Amino acid sequence: MNEQDLSVINQDKWFKNRTQIFKDKLVKNAKLITLNAGDALFLRGDENTGLYCVINGVLRVSGVNSQGKEAVLSFVTSAMWFGEVALFDGGKRTHDVYAQTAVRLLHVPERALSLLLQEHPAYWHDFGLLLTNKVRNLFDSLEDHALLTAKQKVSKRLCMLYQSSHQSCLPLTQQQLADMTYLTRQTINQILQSLQADSIINLKYQSIEIVDIDKLQSQC
Repeated sequence: MNEQDLSVINQDKWFKNRTQIFKDKLVKNAKLITLNAGDALFLRGDENTGLYCVINGVLRVSGVNSQGKEAVLSFVTSAMWFGEVALFDGGKRTHDVYAQTAVRLLHVPERALSLLLQEHPAYWHDFGLLLTNKVRNLFDSLEDHALLTAKQKVSKRLCMLYQSSHQSCLPLTQQQLADMTYLTRQTINQILQSLQADSIINLKYQSIEIVDIDKLQSQC
């Protein structure tokens, strides 16, 4: 892993605030892997394979019902760590994770994590903070679902994706945005058309371009 890759993962608040010793030990046995758009990283029910961090690209976290309908839950973008749930309970993967675009990932294997925690049990606290960050985000999402208007939900979700991906053009379909906000495809289209009419976004094929982030934030 080169200095540029290290610079990317240090953008994550959780990783950045860890001690240098912890960071060095965590990435010591890590390896870089690449995926093409559409490739599966892992699927629901798969065994725990360790912890991941996105170097560049976008991953899609989703679930599929018995009829084969996919519901997009979230996107994982640059510098975001994930996969820690199975680290704590030793269980299987809870959702499907696919490459939305071409992706480069840092992968810390499960065996390396187990050995690290056997040698340094105090590091459970560090991983616990990573997990609680996700729980806090989940509570925020539930609150937004209960209290925000449809337009506020869409605007806030787009702002979050913009801020986490550090890019203005989001590789996101209207149906995926509908799944993430628990709104209908028709409602999403109406809101996006309104935002486009106000020169806040620009609708493209299977993507949404953020034209004015300040105006978009004012809609939240």
